Amino acid sequence: MVVGVVIIAQFGPWAAVGYLLLLALTGVGLLATVCARCGYYGCRCALGLGKAAVAFKKGREEEFFRTGPQFAVLLLLVLLLALPIIGDAILLTRGFSAWHLVLLAALVGLLLAGLVLHPRLVCGHCCQGERGACPVGRQIWKTK
Repeated sequence: MVVGVVIIAQFGPWAAVGYLLLLALTGVGLLATVCARCGYYGCRCALGLGKAAVAFKKGREEEFFRTGPQFAVLLLLVLLLALPIIGDAILLTRGFSAWHLVLLAALVGLLLAGLVLHPRLVCGHCCQGERGACPVGRQIWKTK
């Protein structure tokens, strides 16, 4: 997210403020709609969000990743991750810079590392997947 803010800030202060507001909205949305319905609510989870979710009322665990608002927040998260990549690609087309190339490589590398390593390191050990509550973890537990 820090790399994303650095890239988006190059489009001007209003773009940076907008991105930070989207980041805050997405973070609060994740805690309120997803984390509040997770089995790790109030506990330390792999993402470090379970304890922070106690700011919101505990929801029904059987609704974990099964409601419209949760998918809306997930789409916001995808947008939050895609905007800096698109923004840096635009900056690279406007004028090549080794700095922008390094930022783009860092963004894509960190995103791929998170996406590739997360299921192996986290989902295979998570109680949400074992219970069948998480769609990604459910697939991992089926293959075990």
